This record gives sequence, C-alpha cells and structure tokens, in this order.
Amino acid sequence: MMISWSSVTRRERRARTARAAAALMVLATAAPWAAYGANGGLMSLKRVPVPEPSNLGSFVKDRTACVQLGKAFFWDMQAASDGVVACGTCHFAGGVDQRSKNTLHPGANKLFEKGAPNSTLTLSLFPFHLLSNPDDRLSPVVSDSDDIVGSQGVVTKNFGGLVLGEAEETGTPVTNPLFNDARQVTNRNTPMMINGVFLNRIFWDGRGSNLFNGVNPFGALDPTAKILADDGAGLHPESILIDHAALASQAVGVPGNTTVFSWKGRKFSDMGRKLLNLKPLAKQAVHPADSVLGGAADPAGKGLSTTYPSMISAAFFPRYWNSAQTTADGHSLMEANFSLFFGLALQCYESTLVSNDSPFDRFAEGDGKALTDAQKGGLSIFFGKGHCNECHSGAEFTAESVGNLAQSGLIKRMQMGNGQLAVYDVGFYNIGVRPTADDLGVGAKNTLGLPMSLTRLAQSGANVGTTLTPPISPTERVAVDGAFKVPSVRNVELTGPYFHNGGKATLEQVVDFYSRGGDFHEANIDNLDQRIRDLGLSATDKANLVAFLKSLTDERVRFAKAPFDHPQLVVPNGPTLPAVGKDGGAAAQPFAATLAP
Repeated sequence: MMISWSSVTRRERRARTARAAAALMVLATAAPWAAYGANGGLMSLKRVPVPEPSNLGSFVKDRTACVQLGKAFFWDMQAASDGVVACGTCHFAGGVDQRSKNTLHPGANKLFEKGAPNSTLTLSLFPFHLLSNPDDRLSPVVSDSDDIVGSQGVVTKNFGGLVLGEAEETGTPVTNPLFNDARQVTNRNTPMMINGVFLNRIFWDGRGSNLFNGVNPFGALDPTAKILADDGAGLHPESILIDHAALASQAVGVPGNTTVFSWKGRKFSDMGRKLLNLKPLAKQAVHPADSVLGGAADPAGKGLSTTYPSMISAAFFPRYWNSAQTTADGHSLMEANFSLFFGLALQCYESTLVSNDSPFDRFAEGDGKALTDAQKGGLSIFFGKGHCNECHSGAEFTAESVGNLAQSGLIKRMQMGNGQLAVYDVGFYNIGVRPTADDLGVGAKNTLGLPMSLTRLAQSGANVGTTLTPPISPTERVAVDGAFKVPSVRNVELTGPYFHNGGKATLEQVVDFYSRGGDFHEANIDNLDQRIRDLGLSATDKANLVAFLKSLTDERVRFAKAPFDHPQLVVPNGPTLPAVGKDGGAAAQPFAATLAP
C-alpha cells in the first residue's frame, strides 16, 4: 500500500521516538527482551509508509503496466550501447555487483595498486587500508591503497549510430589511458537499489534529486530540462517536477553515463529509438512464473510477447507519446520523451522492491524468538555503545530516508570532529574512509557546475526546504566535503564490498573500522562526523554486532523470491543468472565468500 508521509502525524512520530528511547532505558537495566517487540520502540519496515509521488497520476495511467515496463527496462541487456549491459548488471546479486574480475578503478592517484585492468580480486587484498593492529587506527600501516572496487560498464567508444533491429550500436574505439581496451570501471562502489524508494536522494553524492524533471538527475537545479507533450495542436515543451521520485532521477542518470552504459555522444532519444524497434528482453529467457513479467513471457522463446511501444502506450497518457509531429532532429514524441518513460517506469518498478521481512522485522513485530541471543546482544550494541543507529536510523536504517528528513530537516548544525559547529546535509557524513581530498562526495559540484550539497545551495541563497535558526550565513562554516550518503544496512550481509570505495570485504572489517574510529580520523578531523571515535568494542561485542547485522537480511532477497525475481542475465566477467520466477532460485552469497583466498 502506498501512503503519503503527510498521513503520518508528527505526534505519532514523536511517540515512536519516545518508545525507542524507553526501550533503550529498559535495555540499560537488563529488562526482558520482549520489551523490544511491537510496543518496545523498534519498528518493522512493514509499518513505514512507502513514499509516493503526489503527481504520478498526471503521467502514469496504469500503475501495473508501468511496473511491468520498468522491470523489462531494468533487466534488458539491449539497453546499453554494447547490447550487453543492463541496469541489473550492476545489481545482480542481492541488489549489488559482486563481480571480482575487472572491478578495480585506480582511484585519485590514477595508479593501479591492487591489480590492473581485467585482474581478479582475492580476499587477501582486503582491507585496502591494513593496520598492524585493527583495533588501533594509530598503529603502523601495513598497506594502503586508494584503489576502488567499482562496477565495470562499457569499453570506450564514440557513438556512430544505430542499426535498427540490432542491440549493439556502431561506434569508433577511443584510446583510454586507464583501461585501454578493457571495460571501464566506475570510481565508486555500486550501492544497493533495494529499498531505494525510501531515500530522499540517490547516488553516494546525492545528485539524484528527489524531484524528477523528466530528463536528467538534477531536478529543479536544471530549469532548461523539458519534456514534450501534444494535446492535439502539435508538440510543445513542458517543465515538470515530480516529487518523491529520486529513483527516477537516478534511473535517467545512468543511460548517458559513458563509463557504465553509453558510447560517447549517444542521446537518450537514440536509446529510445533502438529499444522501440527491439523485442523486449529478446536475448534473455523470462520465467513463466515471473511475478511481474510471467504473463507476457514469450512461450515460443526468449523475451516478451509484446513490444515496447505497446507497453509505453499501456502505462502512460497519450499526450506524452501520441503525435504525428516529429522533433527538429527527426525523433518521434515517444522517442523524445524516452527519458520520462524510462525514469518513471523504473521508479514504479523499484518502488516494489521493499525488503521488510527480515528476522529483525519479525522481532520488532513482537516475535521474541526471531533473533538469537547473539543477535540480541548485537542489537544492544547497535542502539547503545556503538551509536550505529544515530546514522543508520529508523526502520529504514538510514538517516537519509524520506521519513527521517521530514522530521529532522534537510540541513542542520552539528559539532564536528574538531569540536567546532558547522552546517551539514543530514544523512551525508564524512566518516574517515579515505582522505577528504580523494573524493569530495556531496561536497563536489555536479555537471551543471552547481553544488550537490543542499547546505552549500542554501548558503548561496537557494530555498532547499529547510530554514535554520539563525539562518545560514554566506560565510558560515560547513562540513560537507568528503561526506557520503548513509546507506541502509538492510541486507548488508549480501551487499559487500563496503563503503563508497568498496575497500572492506567483510562485515568484520567494517566493524573493526568503526570500533577504532575510522581510518583517516585525524586527517579528516575538520569535516569528520563527531560520532566517529574509538568505541573500544570487545571481540564479543563485535561478533554480536555482526550477528545482528545479519538479522537484517530478508530471505526473499537472498533467494531472489518475488518481488526480487528476475529474467535471465548474462553478466560480463561474471555469472549467467538463470531466469527465476516468484519462488526464487539459488542463494546469493556474501561478497567475501565469492573470492578466492
């Protein structure tokens, strides 16, 4: 059920917060674990409203058809310029990319240190910042690398054109000094997209706006972004903003990415023209029991027994696709608005990917036996001396959720690691994973030349939706450089490697990192989150915390059961996933378990 956040009263949110505080007080006095059940302050994700765009109905006429279209788009290998890479290629295992071959980016220094293009990762290469004593961040450094475990995309080419009816586009090879003729690799680790519907902004740096403009990720920051419509009098441009649609903003940011998806120079409308002339999922088997696509699966072979024009026509109102007029560059209205269809279809599909049936959820609903004793001990660390919940907050387990930001505001003042007050973007923190200058994160500018940080936008006079008292001044200290979005830790057992650089392979390495107060605490102190400090966790504390984190795994995600089932997928330098239906298939493994020693 889709519910507006406006339907959740402030009083109810305060009551939930009060129950959580009461539960922690009960824990401190060693009260029975039953106090952590349905009335003890913890909340199952089942009880959290799924954010819904208020004006989606102005564009989408059939939600079910839009979900079906979005699932086809997400998994279709024909979408990228090479006719091989799909959106799902970087999210094939538990919502993330688990490939170990050709996944290294050389980082800020542009020097490969952990391997080379097309090399294969091993477990012994991790962590990328290795200390002689993992409990002491000031102990001698055994090894350090700014390499990044990213996701491989396409080789480097200039777009040449389309051959209608063919998935692979024509292109001219371009010399790439980093990757040569290998597939390029992204400069950040791929985040999980499951439960992404609860996030206010998408991407590690937040550039995927919560307002979708129908064209690109930048929302209201790009007033030139316009779609086209035809009400019978010919094509005319329209500016749109669709709220609670960060998934759509993220979705349209990928097809134009020349590392991940496209030959250089390809336009969104080119991708639209190609796909509109191809059979959906033509290269892939679709399981007849697929929870969304099964009814459309072609019984005679691969793909769907329908067309993309038919699917778009079923999902969207005609004014956005039905016109006899073409654009100045010769594109049909359906081709010209392909970014609108692609973004909203993926928004609708990904909003169904909610993992809310983990052991933790059942425990929060009142099943006191859903967690083991070790997991209950880890829960007390998570909400107690570990302070984990202060960033991984709420049932969503991230401070960057729509629900949390509705209460906290989008920007705040906070004392930073150096003891000084600064304004920051709520849900984005510098935690000392790498030196700040390596990657500015939300502190950088987007390709429009504008700040991605809401704090810096507010400092320039923009209305970002939150007003501080006193108002932020143009010269006030801000702490956004090197800050990254807090990911949810739901299903975290399956989402390694960890952090924006992918520099930790196991949950144990992650817990060591937090226990010692980060890796670059002193170097990043001016922008560092004040909560990153030596926690002094014991070996038992750490083991219990890891056990608790594993209680956040939804078994439907592990086994690709509905709604996480999928068509067949051939992953470059990775596995070939068979098509699975609603009952799922083989279990996904933690990243470290897929690596050779």
